[in-house]
Amino acid sequence: MIKEFVINIILLITFSIFSSSTSILQIIHPPKPNEQDWVLVAGNETSVDKVLAISLAYGGRLVSMNYYIQYKVIYYYAIMHKYNGPVFLKPNPVNLIELRNLANDNIQLDLVPTQLCGQESQNNDVTFSTYWERIPNANFEIWFPGSSEGEYQKYKLEKEGYYLFNICGYSISNRAQYIGVWFKGNGTGTVPYQAYYGLTLREALRKDKTLSSKGFVATRFQCFNNRNIILCSGIWQYYPTNSHSIEIGDNLKIMYNKLKTFNFIPRQISHFFNENNLPIFVVLWSNLNSYRFPEPPEIWKQDSIIPFTLYNGSLELLKEKQLDFLNDRVTRFMKELDIPGLSIAISKHEKLKFAAGYGYADLRNKLQVTSDNQFRVGSISKPITATAIMILIDKGILCLEYKIFGKQGILGKDFIRTNMYGKYIEEIKLRHLLEHTSGGWDNLTNDPAWIEPNLDLKNLIETVLENFHLKYKPGTQWIYSNFGYLLLGYIIEKYSQMSYENFVKQNIWKMGNVTDIEVAKPTVSEKSPREVLYYMSGNKVGFNPYDMLPPSRTGPWGGWIASPIQLLHFMRIVDGFPFKKDILSKKSIKIWQQPSAPSNGTYSLGWSINVMGFNGWQHDGRMPGSAAMIVRLDNGVEMAITCNKEYSEREFFHEIGFILHHVGNNCDWWNDDVDLF
Repeated sequence: MIKEFVINIILLITFSIFSSSTSILQIIHPPKPNEQDWVLVAGNETSVDKVLAISLAYGGRLVSMNYYIQYKVIYYYAIMHKYNGPVFLKPNPVNLIELRNLANDNIQLDLVPTQLCGQESQNNDVTFSTYWERIPNANFEIWFPGSSEGEYQKYKLEKEGYYLFNICGYSISNRAQYIGVWFKGNGTGTVPYQAYYGLTLREALRKDKTLSSKGFVATRFQCFNNRNIILCSGIWQYYPTNSHSIEIGDNLKIMYNKLKTFNFIPRQISHFFNENNLPIFVVLWSNLNSYRFPEPPEIWKQDSIIPFTLYNGSLELLKEKQLDFLNDRVTRFMKELDIPGLSIAISKHEKLKFAAGYGYADLRNKLQVTSDNQFRVGSISKPITATAIMILIDKGILCLEYKIFGKQGILGKDFIRTNMYGKYIEEIKLRHLLEHTSGGWDNLTNDPAWIEPNLDLKNLIETVLENFHLKYKPGTQWIYSNFGYLLLGYIIEKYSQMSYENFVKQNIWKMGNVTDIEVAKPTVSEKSPREVLYYMSGNKVGFNPYDMLPPSRTGPWGGWIASPIQLLHFMRIVDGFPFKKDILSKKSIKIWQQPSAPSNGTYSLGWSINVMGFNGWQHDGRMPGSAAMIVRLDNGVEMAITCNKEYSEREFFHEIGFILHHVGNNCDWWNDDVDLF
């Protein structure tokens, strides 16, 4: 593994030297056997990205990063350290309004901006680069020193027990500005510190010398140009047994060679331009591991008692031992995978028999999950979309054998940018989209449903048809495709003259007596009132549950939110059982549960068939921070389960499936007398 790391770095250096004569890639890291412990890198964007990706793969975490522009070319520099810590996010730069919204949303998820600085954009506006780590029960405030309210805010925060955690300066329209982060919580903030901003480089180095002699160690130090002056900001903490050094120059290797006998490692890097307009790096080195937060403790310990709330009437239909059995299976799963919140509902012969919420919908505020809470259900949206298509088929508007594109197609030549569509495109039928047998657009390698988040649906379809070519003849290979269901959503809108969401609400959810339901919005502030919060798994870079596509882009393939009870309301009007009238014709229900040959008999028109040991229909779904499963067994038992944390491994759904198997194996617990719907 170590050998592979070294080889990767050597190959990258070689590539950089020979691929660009105008950029010099500098990579500094410790010698064997500790070469993965940290890396300091500076160079062009592509090369730096590759170094960071290698370090990330070996457990590296970003501790400092910025960029500069020279001769219209962007150059980056960064420091990565390898240590165990919390899950983290590095979103794209944001403007001030977006920063405030991000801060308001992320505090609810226990995400703290451990790095924050501003840069001047090309139109002289400010953009902010941020880096967020999950630190439970912590509080933070963003500070703008020098502003009209800056001094009062500082006084108020100090009085409330906050300490200055980060400060950074930048220049906008030749005016120096600063931004800071005040922090409280996690047992930190007890060490005496001093912080300064607006110092010239000479003043800052003099201040550093004075503070060092008194036992203070620099934990932040950053420089930038403002007009013809180099300005600095810094934070020094009292650690008399530690030491540091601030090194200034253009050669990172010389810095490292000078300091390696001190066992210093780089902590922060910034830059300024000298009188010749050449970039000069300012690197803070020390032997103090400051601002390293541990991986958060598990939500549930093995002896934890997970709170749960039963749906009205559920308790009366079970014996105490039966309820204990169910609770044991659910809570064991939650403890093993540290799931914050989960909800489950069970019906038999289309009558609701049991529903309960476990754990927390909101960890920070300890809001418990109830059966009314809604979760993102991910790809369970696909059988919902398939139902909408089957409704249009029952009305005689569409047919499974209709072609999608071309002169005789449902969508004709609406999306053609050249004289003709690409290979196989005009052979795709409506059936192929429902079955995932269109011949391409898979969601594993480069899912076209996620590309170009700012494109509207029509322009996205045009882009995909032009640039994502089909690999196989339609109808011959089973390739799971989110984009195929996005096309189905567009077809529904075209032939119903309604938005996809409204058509489904009127023709499916309303028929199942479900009214309070919608396609998920992307941010915390936009979430539905009954919707839970979502959480990331792991201790490395996370997939932000709230960096999502707009509803118009996700609805047909993965966008709906629902409670398990609402999912069972949907199931009982499409399941073909005789106890509740279905909204589809008997012919459609018979057709849409027939599996295709390319799927090896495991997938029909929107449903998985007889998979994971279930005799019947099944579909699971995931979106960042959420997972769900719905099952219709041939014996009349139907189950839905949702949770607000997910793992990428497929085994995660097998674990969920085990819970439902335990339920299905005990279907005789409930008689047919009572219906809790």
